[in-house]
Amino acid sequence: MYCFRHFRLLLLTAAMLLPGAAPVLAQNPSQNNAQASGTAVHLRWSPRPGVLRYRLQLASDSAFADILFDRVVTGNDYQINGLLPGRYSWRIAPLTATLGEFSTPAVIEVREPTPRASPTPGAAASPPGDSSRTRVAHPILTRGGWRAAVGDIAHPIQAHLRSPATFDLVGINSDGIVFALDPSSGVALWSTGRRAPGQIRTPFGSFAVLSARSRSGLENVIVLRGASVTSLQGANGRLLWQITLPGAATNGTVISDGRSTELLLLDNSSARITILDANTGNLLTQIKLPHRAVGGPVALVRPGAGRFALAYDNGQIEIRDVTGAVVRSGDAGNPATTPPLFIRGRRGDFVLVGTRRGLTALTADELRPLGMVAIKDDAPRGNLASEDLDGDGMPEVIMLTGRGQVVAVNAADGTTIWEASVGNEVQTIAFADVDGDRVLDVVLDGGQNFALALSGRDGSVVWKDNELPALVANHSASLAPRSIAAMPYGAGLLLIAEDLSRTSLRALEFPQGTAARGH
Repeated sequence: MYCFRHFRLLLLTAAMLLPGAAPVLAQNPSQNNAQASGTAVHLRWSPRPGVLRYRLQLASDSAFADILFDRVVTGNDYQINGLLPGRYSWRIAPLTATLGEFSTPAVIEVREPTPRASPTPGAAASPPGDSSRTRVAHPILTRGGWRAAVGDIAHPIQAHLRSPATFDLVGINSDGIVFALDPSSGVALWSTGRRAPGQIRTPFGSFAVLSARSRSGLENVIVLRGASVTSLQGANGRLLWQITLPGAATNGTVISDGRSTELLLLDNSSARITILDANTGNLLTQIKLPHRAVGGPVALVRPGAGRFALAYDNGQIEIRDVTGAVVRSGDAGNPATTPPLFIRGRRGDFVLVGTRRGLTALTADELRPLGMVAIKDDAPRGNLASEDLDGDGMPEVIMLTGRGQVVAVNAADGTTIWEASVGNEVQTIAFADVDGDRVLDVVLDGGQNFALALSGRDGSVVWKDNELPALVANHSASLAPRSIAAMPYGAGLLLIAEDLSRTSLRALEFPQGTAARGH
């Protein structure tokens, strides 16, 4: 929980390790000779007084957009095995209570290993491709899984379509067709049909699906197609109601006060919120907002609260009730860059919002500022996420930044736990224990990779999946951000996201993994 009187102002800066100097490198020729199908390098750097642990990263590019190795290591040297020939960049940062700045990157040229002059008679040759750079990046093996040729579904969501105890999968593709899928097999439970020839296509950015709990306890599917809003029965896809709005809905959410369930739809082009009865589609009210909202309305997680929060581009924060009336307002002090995030604390609930200066906390009851986690020359982007990674009863907050960082913050006191560089292509976050260490990992859509997972302990890369280059080369021109879902499956978990070809949903099974509850 936040210590409201002693909220820490954190600047994510530290003295560089040997500023301007590249790390010292040593290559191990004996290892090169020992592994005919791969290469090992031994990295060494000058120690910093008082520092025992370092963050070591190796990437295939100088910008560190494709990180192949990311670990916390002890001492001032480390050997990396199984690299393919090529040029790599590597860097280090001191790690004490916080992570210091990375050193100036150094470049290492990994050459094709020299074949043995006299191989042992009868010895079997190593198969081509036996060693690869992916051996370093993702030692965790997956099995099974599936692909469903359902088109470009960038944002699959989980919903209780058939049972309150289990989730199904639902999403809308770039043709506006909705699919409900069995998550264990990828088989379609139902779909809404095909786009008619000559039918005008709605801009893809206006497509979205939401879920709303019905009176039966199951969830129905709310479909946004521009100005058209449709409700489908979750179990079979049957049309329940349909309405046309004055303008296109760019975002939405569902809230309930225990007596009724409302659908909130944001039209950011005209700064207007439309509130509908989620069960009938009846128009309840329309509200003109004072400013443009960042992201969309966010439901407060208190049971039966029936309230939602909005963050505006001028930094103003509002909490409104089911009728749209303002309950309270506050100011984050700087223009907002993310929607709000509601956190339940042991000594009080609070609201977090990303701003141009960093992460700002406000009390939930009064929207009174508590403090800020400042980020030098950077700002949060997208959506904030929270989860109790280590099971201590208090969630950690995960944020993406404009400079391609992932930052984990302790929600109890605002201290930075770790940060990692992943690039700006990453858009969404899920939580799952992919390596079986009983700590939830941060799973990200992987940009040019299907997905990757960062350790919930220290932010190091514990798993990364690369699709076949042929699939990547044939991907469509869609620019819609991809999202990823983590779902329980038997004794393990499934990671489900759109593949890089933008033609299918893909699922990977982790037999020993665990998905976060409620995700």
